[in-house]
Amino acid sequence: MVIGVIGSGSWGSALAVHFGKSGFKVVQWCREKEVIEGINRDRENRKYLSGILYPESVTVENDERRFFDKVEDVVFSVIPTQFVRDFWQNWRNELKSRQVICASKGIEIASLKLLSQVYEDVVGGEYFVLSGPTFAREVALGKPSAAVLAGKDRDEAFRLVNLLSAKMFRLYASSDVIGVETGGAMKNVVAIATGISDGMGLGNNARAALITRGLHEIKKLGMKFGAVDKTFYGLSGMGDLILTCTGDLSRNRQFGLSLGKGSGKVDKKYVVEGVHTAKAVVELSLKLGVEMPIAEAVYSVVYDEKEIEKVMIELLSRPVKEE
Repeated sequence: MVIGVIGSGSWGSALAVHFGKSGFKVVQWCREKEVIEGINRDRENRKYLSGILYPESVTVENDERRFFDKVEDVVFSVIPTQFVRDFWQNWRNELKSRQVICASKGIEIASLKLLSQVYEDVVGGEYFVLSGPTFAREVALGKPSAAVLAGKDRDEAFRLVNLLSAKMFRLYASSDVIGVETGGAMKNVVAIATGISDGMGLGNNARAALITRGLHEIKKLGMKFGAVDKTFYGLSGMGDLILTCTGDLSRNRQFGLSLGKGSGKVDKKYVVEGVHTAKAVVELSLKLGVEMPIAEAVYSVVYDEKEIEKVMIELLSRPVKEE
């Protein structure tokens, strides 16, 4: 079987390398010609996953038509969230006839929809999501990792889990697509908040409080969407949150650290997904009537350019309440 990977960022490249090493033939679609040239010449994606060699079982394509001609079964979609709609719309017929596993994380700002909802809008049909505490570099290096593969068709999700699991990449099946997606999107916002706190030197106690209350916010939003409560205490919820808030390979955490250390004015075009998700989440919280103070604090810093010290003091001095 040939596995397709749409996207050439660090996570898409890590999945291509991992499945190539696991015995599959892999075709990866890359938008940037310089990335393709580097992989073909050096067997390495130096822009997004430097220092890790591609196995010979992975080939790269820049042409979407040739990509789909070579991949007839499973396709991983790993495109930045704010760009998925256009790609899916343009290639909806090809996607609908294949099993699509979305490995992107985030919420579409324009529609305030999760990616499964976007997919239903533009493609329809079978859809799965892969999420969990997985740094791209560690997966590509073959270090032990675990993640959740969710789909409404529970039996098919289990079939894919059995097909795609590997010795160092253990997958678990779930039917709670909404819960898995919400955890994967929101954890990036909380990671920015904990990065800010650590950058300011507020200590381990503050970090633990933000992670714990952040999980509460994630669950509240997910439950409004119709997610299952227990999902948020598993790999795609608590697991992914802890990793992203504490691991220094997290770009969202690093972004928060730079803000907390006073690196200067925020660039809202910064590529970390949590910046985009914070905007969508705050708008969603107002629309759904969900109180999300941590997300609002991140939004205040990034979009309203409020003084970080003032925002953090306001967040930590909110009125007392029952937990």
